[in-house]
Amino acid sequence: MSGYAYAVARVRALENGLLSPNRWERLAAVENAQEAWRVLSETPYGRWLENRSFYQYEEVFWDELRATSDLLREMTKAGSFLHSYLLKYDMHNLKVYFLEKTTGVSGRRIPVSAYGGNKAAEVMANPEWHKGDPLAQAVLVLQEQEFSDPQELQRVVDRWYYEYMAGRKKDFSPGLKDFWACQVDLINLRTLLRVKVMKKNRDFLARFLLPGGYVPEKEFLTVFNLPMEEIKNWWYWRPAGRLAAGLENFYPLWRVEKAAEELLAARFETFRRRSFGEEPIFAYFRVKEQEVRKLRVIFAAKINRLPAEEWKERI
Repeated sequence: MSGYAYAVARVRALENGLLSPNRWERLAAVENAQEAWRVLSETPYGRWLENRSFYQYEEVFWDELRATSDLLREMTKAGSFLHSYLLKYDMHNLKVYFLEKTTGVSGRRIPVSAYGGNKAAEVMANPEWHKGDPLAQAVLVLQEQEFSDPQELQRVVDRWYYEYMAGRKKDFSPGLKDFWACQVDLINLRTLLRVKVMKKNRDFLARFLLPGGYVPEKEFLTVFNLPMEEIKNWWYWRPAGRLAAGLENFYPLWRVEKAAEELLAARFETFRRRSFGEEPIFAYFRVKEQEVRKLRVIFAAKINRLPAEEWKERI
């Protein structure tokens, strides 16, 4: 606990570097990407801007998130929630790894990882040498299958990761366990709504629902054929039901996704006020993830000269 006390103090200092409301207003108000790049140079992201243009904003944002994850990973214990959470980025790279093996097409790897240095690449290349490692376990299981369809590969890898996290839930603190279960529920809700909009059937939905939430997967299948208004009423009485209270309806889907992030953000506010434990550390990383996500929206909009009404509400 004393180690986490030091880590929380470090995180408190790091929070001063998060973008302020005034900075967000300036980024949103500038006329083009070049001016937004100049505003960004005045922030902690400025350390990554040298010899780069605003067209390379993705590289800058990944460098910032990688540096953040590396620092926080060193401040938390092996097997912590943060370490397990970061594995999702290694799962993305695992998808790229298998796609390259099956199609020969190179994909973009993400530098964020649950591991330091080149350890993740080493584990993927030699999984039999690291059999107790979760990434190695994933490789050994998945290499027995053939994936000609990238969507099916993504589904199977995602399923493996969420099953892994569901099995780890007992080791997490009550607050982080609650966050994870609510996040899974909200992902499954969005999947349900997307499948209805796509006019697919219940069997299609069943393949993409994820384990580990408060709401059993079979409940989503039970309400699948209900009208949107009845689904909204059903959701109101689920553990993450406050999302339904804040929306007039469940359309368009981006409003549901934004409301889901706001619902989870409210939990992080309680985490950030704690003086001990892993919750404030993870809360900072999650806020950083959302900061990067919003910056991507801004720069994509500025580069493509999209009208503010098409993107501003999303951030």
